[in-house]
Amino acid sequence: MARNRPRTTKQLIAGQQLQRFADFTDQHRRWQQLLQSCFQKLQLSPLLEHCEVLNIRANHLILQVSSGAIAQRIKSYQARIITHFQPEATVELERLEIRIRPAHKPATPKPAKVSPAPATETLEKELDAVGRLRQQAALCDEPLRSQLLALAQKYEDS
Repeated sequence: MARNRPRTTKQLIAGQQLQRFADFTDQHRRWQQLLQSCFQKLQLSPLLEHCEVLNIRANHLILQVSSGAIAQRIKSYQARIITHFQPEATVELERLEIRIRPAHKPATPKPAKVSPAPATETLEKELDAVGRLRQQAALCDEPLRSQLLALAQKYEDS
């Protein structure tokens, strides 16, 4: 099987895929600016940081928002937003589609509230556990007795 040679940087830059990506990026930037002007006109500017234009496809303006509450608020202005986007869209917009994707916030770990126990206290607890295991072993029948004694021995050895 013949291998394709790696493309040079000039070939990548001259390629159609890169040009299509650059065109889409420019178009996306214009859509985002249009959304900003629309929200300012509708006095929804505080929602702009939670909303982004994803695409205009198949007669749908597709927005991404960070919560359901924001989606409902924007949905109530659907007709006005479509009217505002209509002159810039290449197709006749019929519907506003809203996708909810919550912003990922890294969880802040809560500090563990573990107080370091002194080594002697830990040793006393282990010896107490070993003593209780031996006491229980004395009260049990053979298969369980040998298992409890083996467990007690394991604690003593460690």
